Amino acid sequence: MSDPRPALRSGLLPPTNEPLRIAVRRLRWFRAAFTACVEATGRETGCRFAVDQTKLTEAFVAWLRAIDRQKPADKQDRRDFFEFAAALMLRELIAVMPLRALSAPDRVAAESPAAFWPEGHACTLFCLTVFTAASDQEFHDHPTLSADFGDLRHWWSFRENAGRDPAFAAGFLQLMLGHKPNWVMPDVFRQRLKQELAPPA
Repeated sequence: MSDPRPALRSGLLPPTNEPLRIAVRRLRWFRAAFTACVEATGRETGCRFAVDQTKLTEAFVAWLRAIDRQKPADKQDRRDFFEFAAALMLRELIAVMPLRALSAPDRVAAESPAAFWPEGHACTLFCLTVFTAASDQEFHDHPTLSADFGDLRHWWSFRENAGRDPAFAAGFLQLMLGHKPNWVMPDVFRQRLKQELAPPA
């Protein structure tokens, strides 16, 4: 059986003379990176997408505000917050959904995440691509995706629950990176730290 986890290629991201953690806070770079990743996903899955730049900008601004509000004071939490920032990015993208599939994917299996929810799949891959590239640059860390990435049960739950509460998207991304999210408040960084520091039951 083939590995359901996609390859995350940082080479898709636009060139920049700044660290990625800075570049991603620039709207022009963010837009270019999102478009490049979505186009690559479309080519691989056989799906054409339309990007709503107004909604994409809305998601970007909301994301900047969210990470600035939750940025930890303790530098020891910096590595964890990198991942959490990616989770918040997915939350904001799902909340406004700047993508619309113009065709059904015809290069992937019918039971794949890309076929089940093309827009959510593409947004998730974008956030994971930026996160893994930034982690490699900042910490020489190479995050790996959960083997459950291709499990449609998770994607069904993601789509259904995020439709009611976009915060669920933040927990989904953490789950796909192999963590156990705090599902009560998956988009609150302090709650994640409390869960990680709590003694085992």
